[in-house]
Amino acid sequence: SYFEELCYNKTVIHFGCTDWPIFDPNNNLHIKLSKCAKVLHGFDIDKEGIENLKKYVNQDFFSDFSEISDYEYDVCLVPETIEHVDNVKMFLQGLSTIKAKIFIITAPNCFSKEHLSRNFYGDDYFIEVVHPDHNCWYSPYTLKNQIEKYSSLKVDNIKLLEEDKMICCEARKI
Repeated sequence: SYFEELCYNKTVIHFGCTDWPIFDPNNNLHIKLSKCAKVLHGFDIDKEGIENLKKYVNQDFFSDFSEISDYEYDVCLVPETIEHVDNVKMFLQGLSTIKAKIFIITAPNCFSKEHLSRNFYGDDYFIEVVHPDHNCWYSPYTLKNQIEKYSSLKVDNIKLLEEDKMICCEARKI
Protein backbone atom coordinates (compact mmCIF):
# COMPACT_ATOMS: atom_id res chain seq x y z
CA SER A 1 0.00 0.00 0.00
CA TYR A 2 2.96 2.36 0.65
CA PHE A 3 4.11 1.96 -2.97
CA GLU A 4 0.60 2.29 -4.37
CA GLU A 5 0.01 5.56 -2.45
CA LEU A 6 3.42 6.87 -3.46
CA CYS A 7 2.84 6.11 -7.16
CA TYR A 8 -0.81 7.11 -7.39
CA ASN A 9 -1.35 9.27 -10.52
CA LYS A 10 2.44 9.73 -10.94
CA THR A 11 4.95 8.95 -13.67
CA VAL A 12 6.99 6.03 -12.34
CA ILE A 13 9.91 3.87 -13.36
CA HIS A 14 9.96 0.57 -11.47
CA PHE A 15 13.25 -1.35 -11.20
CA GLY A 16 13.13 -5.11 -10.70
CA CYS A 17 9.64 -5.17 -12.18
CA THR A 18 9.50 -8.84 -13.24
CA ASP A 19 9.78 -10.34 -9.73
CA TRP A 20 12.29 -12.90 -10.97
CA PRO A 21 12.67 -15.76 -10.18
CA ILE A 22 9.09 -16.16 -8.93
CA PHE A 23 6.44 -14.48 -11.08
CA ASP A 24 2.83 -14.55 -9.93
CA PRO A 25 0.51 -12.16 -11.80
CA ASN A 26 -1.84 -12.11 -8.80
CA ASN A 27 0.93 -10.84 -6.54
CA ASN A 28 3.11 -8.78 -8.89
CA LEU A 29 3.83 -5.23 -7.72
CA HIS A 30 4.26 -3.91 -11.27
CA ILE A 31 0.82 -5.13 -12.30
CA LYS A 32 -0.69 -3.57 -9.15
CA LEU A 33 1.08 -0.26 -9.79
CA SER A 34 -0.16 -0.23 -13.40
CA LYS A 35 -3.67 0.26 -12.02
CA CYS A 36 -2.79 3.42 -10.06
CA ALA A 37 0.19 5.13 -11.74
CA LYS A 38 -0.41 7.69 -14.50
CA VAL A 39 2.59 6.32 -16.44
CA LEU A 40 4.49 3.21 -15.42
CA HIS A 41 7.71 2.03 -17.04
CA GLY A 42 9.57 -1.09 -16.00
CA PHE A 43 13.28 -1.90 -15.81
CA ASP A 44 14.71 -5.38 -15.41
CA ILE A 45 17.63 -7.35 -16.82
CA ASP A 46 15.32 -10.38 -17.05
CA LYS A 47 14.27 -9.98 -20.70
CA GLU A 48 12.23 -13.18 -20.70
CA GLY A 49 10.37 -11.90 -17.64
CA ILE A 50 9.72 -8.59 -19.38
CA GLU A 51 8.16 -10.41 -22.34
CA ASN A 52 5.90 -12.23 -19.89
CA LEU A 53 4.99 -9.02 -18.02
CA LYS A 54 4.06 -7.31 -21.31
CA LYS A 55 1.05 -9.64 -21.43
CA TYR A 56 -0.30 -7.80 -18.37
CA VAL A 57 1.06 -4.24 -18.64
CA ASN A 58 1.11 -2.34 -21.92
CA GLN A 59 3.76 0.30 -21.22
CA ASP A 60 7.48 0.72 -21.85
CA PHE A 61 10.11 -1.66 -20.46
CA PHE A 62 13.89 -1.27 -20.38
CA SER A 63 16.92 -3.46 -19.68
CA ASP A 64 19.70 -0.90 -20.07
CA PHE A 65 20.15 2.53 -18.49
CA SER A 66 21.01 4.07 -21.87
CA GLU A 67 17.44 3.39 -23.07
CA ILE A 68 15.92 5.72 -20.44
CA SER A 69 17.80 9.00 -21.02
CA ASP A 70 14.89 10.85 -22.66
CA TYR A 71 12.35 10.21 -19.89
CA GLU A 72 11.52 12.12 -16.70
CA TYR A 73 9.70 10.62 -13.73
CA ASP A 74 8.04 11.69 -10.54
CA VAL A 75 9.17 8.47 -8.82
CA CYS A 76 12.07 6.07 -9.38
CA LEU A 77 11.05 2.96 -7.45
CA VAL A 78 13.68 0.33 -6.60
CA PRO A 79 11.90 -2.10 -4.24
CA GLU A 80 13.72 -5.17 -2.92
CA THR A 81 16.08 -5.18 -5.90
CA ILE A 82 19.47 -3.87 -4.81
CA GLU A 83 20.27 -7.04 -2.82
CA HIS A 84 20.08 -9.02 -6.10
CA VAL A 85 22.49 -6.76 -8.00
CA ASP A 86 25.93 -8.15 -8.91
CA ASN A 87 27.71 -4.77 -8.95
CA VAL A 88 26.01 -2.32 -6.60
CA LYS A 89 28.36 0.56 -7.45
CA MET A 90 27.62 0.32 -11.19
CA PHE A 91 23.90 -0.08 -10.51
CA LEU A 92 23.76 3.02 -8.31
CA GLN A 93 25.81 5.01 -10.81
CA GLY A 94 23.24 3.97 -13.42
CA LEU A 95 20.39 5.09 -11.14
CA SER A 96 22.12 8.48 -10.96
CA THR A 97 21.37 8.94 -14.68
CA ILE A 98 17.61 8.65 -14.12
CA LYS A 99 15.71 11.94 -14.11
CA ALA A 100 13.29 11.63 -11.17
CA LYS A 101 12.00 13.85 -8.39
CA ILE A 102 12.25 11.14 -5.74
CA PHE A 103 14.05 7.81 -5.51
CA ILE A 104 12.65 5.07 -3.28
CA ILE A 105 15.15 2.28 -2.67
CA THR A 106 14.28 -0.60 -0.37
CA ALA A 107 16.10 -3.71 0.82
CA PRO A 108 15.53 -6.47 3.36
CA ASN A 109 16.51 -5.38 6.87
CA CYS A 110 19.20 -7.72 8.19
CA PHE A 111 18.22 -6.78 11.75
CA SER A 112 14.53 -7.54 11.34
CA LYS A 113 13.16 -9.64 14.19
CA GLU A 114 11.66 -12.08 11.68
CA HIS A 115 14.90 -12.47 9.71
CA LEU A 116 16.95 -12.95 12.87
CA SER A 117 14.52 -15.49 14.32
CA ARG A 118 14.89 -17.73 11.23
CA ASN A 119 18.63 -18.07 11.75
CA PHE A 120 20.02 -20.84 13.92
CA TYR A 121 22.93 -20.58 16.28
CA GLY A 122 24.51 -23.83 17.43
CA ASP A 123 27.58 -24.47 19.53
CA ASP A 124 29.95 -24.47 16.57
CA TYR A 125 27.86 -23.22 13.67
CA PHE A 126 25.40 -20.68 12.37
CA ILE A 127 22.76 -21.23 9.69
CA GLU A 128 21.66 -18.10 7.87
CA VAL A 129 18.33 -18.43 6.07
CA VAL A 130 18.30 -16.07 3.10
CA HIS A 131 16.90 -15.98 -0.43
CA PRO A 132 19.37 -17.84 -2.69
CA ASP A 133 19.53 -15.00 -5.24
CA HIS A 134 20.50 -12.35 -2.66
CA ASN A 135 24.11 -11.17 -2.75
CA CYS A 136 24.11 -9.26 0.54
CA TRP A 137 22.13 -8.10 3.56
CA TYR A 138 21.49 -4.45 4.39
CA SER A 139 21.15 -2.51 7.58
CA PRO A 140 19.68 1.01 7.53
CA TYR A 141 23.23 2.39 7.72
CA THR A 142 24.74 0.26 4.94
CA LEU A 143 21.88 0.93 2.51
CA LYS A 144 22.10 4.70 3.05
CA ASN A 145 25.90 4.59 2.95
CA GLN A 146 26.06 2.74 -0.37
CA ILE A 147 23.42 4.98 -1.96
CA GLU A 148 25.30 8.13 -0.97
CA LYS A 149 28.76 6.70 -1.67
CA TYR A 150 28.07 5.32 -5.16
CA SER A 151 25.42 7.65 -6.60
CA SER A 152 24.56 11.31 -6.90
CA LEU A 153 21.65 10.79 -4.50
CA LYS A 154 21.14 12.15 -1.01
CA VAL A 155 19.03 10.10 1.39
CA ASP A 156 16.51 12.39 3.09
CA ASN A 157 14.59 9.82 5.08
CA ILE A 158 14.98 6.22 6.25
CA LYS A 159 12.04 4.21 7.49
CA LEU A 160 11.24 0.60 8.26
CA LEU A 161 8.27 -0.96 6.47
CA GLU A 162 6.54 -4.34 6.61
CA GLU A 163 6.85 -4.72 10.39
CA ASP A 164 10.60 -3.82 10.23
CA LYS A 165 11.46 -6.40 7.53
CA MET A 166 12.14 -3.73 4.87
CA ILE A 167 14.45 -0.70 4.94
CA CYS A 168 13.19 2.19 2.83
CA CYS A 169 15.46 5.05 1.82
CA GLU A 170 13.81 8.09 0.28
CA ALA A 171 16.40 10.00 -1.73
CA ARG A 172 16.76 12.82 -4.23
CA LYS A 173 19.44 14.02 -6.60
CA ILE A 174 22.01 16.35 -5.10
